[in-house]
Amino acid sequence: MKKLLLTLVAVLALSTAVYANAQSDYQAGKKAYAEKNYEQALNYYKSAIKANSKFADAYYGKGETEIELQKYDDAVESFTKVIKLKPHSADGYYGRGAAYATKTEYKKAEADLTKAISLDPDDFEKYEARAMVYYQLKDKEAAYNDVEKAMEVAPERGEPYMLRAMLEFGDLKFFSAFKDYRKFKKLDRKYQKSLEKAKK
Repeated sequence: MKKLLLTLVAVLALSTAVYANAQSDYQAGKKAYAEKNYEQALNYYKSAIKANSKFADAYYGKGETEIELQKYDDAVESFTKVIKLKPHSADGYYGRGAAYATKTEYKKAEADLTKAISLDPDDFEKYEARAMVYYQLKDKEAAYNDVEKAMEVAPERGEPYMLRAMLEFGDLKFFSAFKDYRKFKKLDRKYQKSLEKAKK
């Protein structure tokens, strides 16, 4: 009985060390990604996954990094793994939708982004991403609707106005595009100031 207990303690200690190593590599990957050292970040994320094959956040980081490295098929696989490990992960569907969009597989991107929005309807960036996909699918009405939804969800953010300005410019609505661009600049300055205050 005592020998069994010691064995269990040893296994637990080893397991804890492995997970600690995975977490350490994951944090190093996040840091490298933030510094735009994408090859280094990818290696760290792979190392974290090797230590813990069920580390969903590491797969997500790996997928983000693979998009930056234009390894879009690999990114789809990484985000699919996130979804398998966390079936209700809005970010998993969002990431895979973005990867499909970069591959110009817009119907698949639309499906994943719609699922992401259903799981997290309060994230304006997901509406923006789907709006761009709708625009590529020539569904301008749906694109504008998603941009307006992004504005409703995040009225303090300027990015949706910038996106609408881009859509309007493409539709030769130059005056409306200019107005939205000015609104973007105003809100963006205000938002950046709020971030600077929060840091103090």
